[in-house]
Amino acid sequence: MYFKAIGYIDWPKRYSFQLCIIAIIVSLIVAPDRSTHYSYFLLAVTCWGVQYDRVPISWRRFLRLGIPLGIFPIVMWQYFPPLWNEVVYWQLGTSAHLFELDALFKSIPGNDGWLFRVIQTPWLSSYFRWIYANGFTLPVLIPIFRSFLAKDSLKMLHYSLSAHVLQFVLIFPFYLTIHVKEVWYVLGHPDGMSRNLSAADATVVVVNCFPSMHTSIAFAMLLLAWREKDQLFRWVWTLFCLSIIYSTLYLEIHWVTDVIAGMCLALAAVKIGDWLIENLKKRFFYKSDPLQDC
Repeated sequence: MYFKAIGYIDWPKRYSFQLCIIAIIVSLIVAPDRSTHYSYFLLAVTCWGVQYDRVPISWRRFLRLGIPLGIFPIVMWQYFPPLWNEVVYWQLGTSAHLFELDALFKSIPGNDGWLFRVIQTPWLSSYFRWIYANGFTLPVLIPIFRSFLAKDSLKMLHYSLSAHVLQFVLIFPFYLTIHVKEVWYVLGHPDGMSRNLSAADATVVVVNCFPSMHTSIAFAMLLLAWREKDQLFRWVWTLFCLSIIYSTLYLEIHWVTDVIAGMCLALAAVKIGDWLIENLKKRFFYKSDPLQDC
């Protein structure tokens, strides 16, 4: 009887993290305006099995690198969008593009992605609009914060490197030399995102399609997610990342060629990230790896 009572006491302690997640999910479900809480719901679900990927080190040792690596994406998203806009406006103010490929991409059979819009419903449109609107940040931020909970600074670094850090450098030459507008704009269709863009705004928003950076970010994070042990996270993240890629075609944002090029860019970013981390470990932390032993 004594041991049975001890088991009842130990159960809440053992599953305290999951109990907190359940409480968060329930509160988000019953809260009004649930669409604003979808990001938190997604975070809660992906962190359900984080214990399977947790590194067996103390929080004190981990936080020396974990805190800076956790702050980095927050700071990056504070300054990255204005920097990106400056780059776009600078491109529009120059005649640096060597190739205008709207006509070429339009002439390729099936390149407008019509096959991905055979089935269209109001529900699907709302879903993919939310997915696309959050498809540039959540695919990176959630795995980084999940890796923080797993006390794995090496994975935090890898997710950051393989996303915007490396991809911005890799994609910039394409955006500088190749000019391709969004599918709906070229075809004269309504904006799939229903952004109600003015003519002036559209000239800024619809440029820089090749490669698709939504695709490259999502596919890189999908590839890294499949290195995690938690099966729930792997499958949830597969569905989320593939939805991002699909949304670019469903909403007539990107051409099929943009998506294919984005996936190739993702592979390159992940491989370069692997190489950088391996060389960092060999050069500076051969005997003791503070990225894991912190």
